[in-house]
Amino acid sequence: MQVETAWVKAPSQIGGLDHLAVQAPCINIYSRLLPGITNVTDRARYYSFYPWLIWALDQAGYTQYDDTFIERFRRADCLYSLIAERHAITAGGNYEDHAAAMVGSNTLATVASSLDDNGEVRLSDYSLRDGAKARYFLNRLGGLGQYYLGVLRELNILDGDTTRGIKYTRQVGEQIAIRVDAGINRKLFLAAVDADAVTAADLEALSAFCPCQLVKSAGEHDILSDLFFVRGLFYDKETLPRRRTLQSLLQLTELLVNEEEEVTEATFRGCAYTSSLPSGTAWVVPPSLAGNRQKWALYARNEILSIAVQGLFYVLLDAYEASGIRFDASAQVVDWYLAQPEVREALGTVGRQRTFSRCLADSVGWLPALEHWREPSHEAALMEHVVQMSRGSKSPDTRTAIIVAVMRILIGLASRADDQANAYGDLIFDKGYFLYYPINLESFSLHENHTWTGMTMEEVLRWLLSHWGIDLHLRVALRKLRGQSKSTFRIRPSDRGMEVIGAPSAAHSRPRFNQALRVLKDIGALEQTSSGVWQPSALGVSVMELGDAP
Repeated sequence: MQVETAWVKAPSQIGGLDHLAVQAPCINIYSRLLPGITNVTDRARYYSFYPWLIWALDQAGYTQYDDTFIERFRRADCLYSLIAERHAITAGGNYEDHAAAMVGSNTLATVASSLDDNGEVRLSDYSLRDGAKARYFLNRLGGLGQYYLGVLRELNILDGDTTRGIKYTRQVGEQIAIRVDAGINRKLFLAAVDADAVTAADLEALSAFCPCQLVKSAGEHDILSDLFFVRGLFYDKETLPRRRTLQSLLQLTELLVNEEEEVTEATFRGCAYTSSLPSGTAWVVPPSLAGNRQKWALYARNEILSIAVQGLFYVLLDAYEASGIRFDASAQVVDWYLAQPEVREALGTVGRQRTFSRCLADSVGWLPALEHWREPSHEAALMEHVVQMSRGSKSPDTRTAIIVAVMRILIGLASRADDQANAYGDLIFDKGYFLYYPINLESFSLHENHTWTGMTMEEVLRWLLSHWGIDLHLRVALRKLRGQSKSTFRIRPSDRGMEVIGAPSAAHSRPRFNQALRVLKDIGALEQTSSGVWQPSALGVSVMELGDAP
């Protein structure tokens, strides 16, 4: 019998995300509510620039998907960002309107700012995949390949992939390209790409390409407005949630102006969760937006649960790592932590020997009304406090405060629960979905109504640290190891016992809020007043009045 001996290389260690698989339901919900916009599609004009660029290269004779095409594409992608960076310098105003989130901006902003009136930039110094002076972007097809391709295919604007080649679709992509072409100087742009050189004067002559100029390119602006607001060519009942969410953001922005508040992700979460403005006034929406807001409320509720569980995982790992002690099993780690003074102090505050049901009944004495979500003891405010504390200085006092906040969050969530059979309302998940993501609103409802009811708060904390803490993390990390051959363990068994790789801070999921807001600004649905306040423009008002009409 032949025997072969070989070394098995250890899997590479990466940071990973969602170590308890608790953010997945949140991501699932917001993905349905903002289809066609993702966390990496930051600028509206890339939705039209990329199909136009492929169409323009096609018109210029670059019809084969080969190295020549790719290099021309990369030069053009690089040039597009340089134009925006240069316009930010020459036009002034808010940098964000011009060059925020432009592909390769970390490298190209310096290039644009250092270019004097007599200088010249070789595009290939930054566009070449090999041999560039300072490569602007790694991906073969730049920002398209890295960020926008999936969405543009989903919207039927582009077709293909980075292996076989990318083409614009005749029915949509070409229509967008033709609209773009009517408002810009294609000849000058492609001449700069072919020449592989651009001057400051060239960049300024091409300023019509800057994202801030989208509103002045009438045909392009109209078709992108139809795209984002699901009108005309893009009307589809399946994507109406995108329109409804954008309408909700426009309406909320208008209401917040009256309260002298700025629309932010945190404010949006609070308003969505409670259906109330920061002042406590009800956020009244048209009937067409009621279902949309309810789904965002479920997202926000799930987000609060997510942060609470992450907060407990953080304090356990942080304290264990700081101690220098090593135990062989997760149960020993939990038992050790429950005996620590910081935990005893936290449990003393919430009621160590009081049952969960008793604490729930007593919450009427300290829990603010749902609409007062900026009160420090409200679960929405406590959530933000947990995030901040887990990113701040590490200390027993901080960990004590996090435990107290988390236990009160869970009590707050339980007190707001309704009697619906389905904790997610009319949101339907695939069969077996929650087997992979056991921390969710349905399991929370089950445990707060049954499992935890007669437990003391100390027993509830033990249960959470074990079942929704280390044990679940090990299962999640093992699943990722099997599927990705990457190690995402934050705590793992080793020859020295259970070893902490790093205590991850509690982190929010990113519900595409900033990208949606940037789209509304790029498209001109939000405009800035002379005092710097953002409010709906005439376009924004007309969009709010659409309802669900075609």
